[in-house]
Amino acid sequence: MIILSSLLCFSGCTKSIINIDLGDTPNNGTSDNNNGSGNNKTSLVTFHATVESRNLTRSLSPMQKGIASLIFAYKSPIGSMNDIAEHGLYVTSSAGVLTGANDYRMYLPTGVYSFYAVSNNSYSTPPQFTNGISHTLVNGVDYLWANNKLQDINTEQVSQPIIFLHSATQVVFEISTDPSLKLNQLVSATITPSAPGATMNLSNGTITPANSYAAPVQMGINGTLAQYIMLPLSTTTPMKLVLNVLVNNETVARTYSVDVPIPNGELKSGDSYRFSAVIGTSSVSFSDVNVMSWTDVDETGNPLYPKQQQ
Repeated sequence: MIILSSLLCFSGCTKSIINIDLGDTPNNGTSDNNNGSGNNKTSLVTFHATVESRNLTRSLSPMQKGIASLIFAYKSPIGSMNDIAEHGLYVTSSAGVLTGANDYRMYLPTGVYSFYAVSNNSYSTPPQFTNGISHTLVNGVDYLWANNKLQDINTEQVSQPIIFLHSATQVVFEISTDPSLKLNQLVSATITPSAPGATMNLSNGTITPANSYAAPVQMGINGTLAQYIMLPLSTTTPMKLVLNVLVNNETVARTYSVDVPIPNGELKSGDSYRFSAVIGTSSVSFSDVNVMSWTDVDETGNPLYPKQQQ
């Protein structure tokens, strides 16, 4: 696989509320027409899903098995994000294949529809939405969003592609040392992530950026890489990074605390930022930061392959 990167410099509706609560696990799918019952439900709509980086050249990969997704169908034209024609909870039964939870199936009258989907990129239930705006989001979750607009549903069965994009942001630190030190192990890393409380707009998948920080959190460790998924951020205040490393075959870890400049004052929705951090005898410097392809992680922000040692 070729990874592309770009160098950055530091510098009127009668129903006013729709509240969807599908429970704590992907087994709580719900539908008004589970087996196609109801009037004029003539088309069975099925879905297959891929995931791609939002702001880089497309590199599609099938969504992994066991991931929960919530899919909304809207009859076009959409008058309001309240006007949901159908919705259902799905799980990838195999890579890229979405299967309705609890045997849910989406049946729609013939017509033109737009589809929207959200996921935590994990087995956990996606966020709830009211009036097209999500409930409060948290850090450490790889929020995904997709849309497929103006689709003509006019046959007995129609298969729809769902192309998920990352909506949170990711920070990755690649740790190395200058010639005076030998890096034996990256023991731990903490950062100050974006302040929680942001929401997602279902119509476009954007998450409102925070402009301040929360308390420090542990990053996932994968060899000499430390990474974490957080909500988007817009601030000129540096991010705090604390590294604990073993160097020069020492038995006691050294601790380094450093302020990390935010490139161009923001960590954008959908981008994965890889910082090159060089540890010296008494300080940490940053040679560059690049926007890279997304690093695969689980729902806690830890690398999937290999799994972090517990």
